[in-house]
Amino acid sequence: MKPKDLKIVGIVAIIIVVLNIFLFAFTVISSAIFWSVIVVAAVFVYFVLPKLKEKSP
Repeated sequence: MKPKDLKIVGIVAIIIVVLNIFLFAFTVISSAIFWSVIVVAAVFVYFVLPKLKEKSP
């Protein structure tokens, strides 16, 4: 993946987490959904994103 693509993926992940926080703060989503999204985002950033970075030319 190109560095520009990785940057876009990172920004999208940040936007999803911030949107998740706002939706939880305004009680649009439950706490189970909130924590599920947080855990999925953390696993993605910790495990998947570095592997994508390794494959970049």
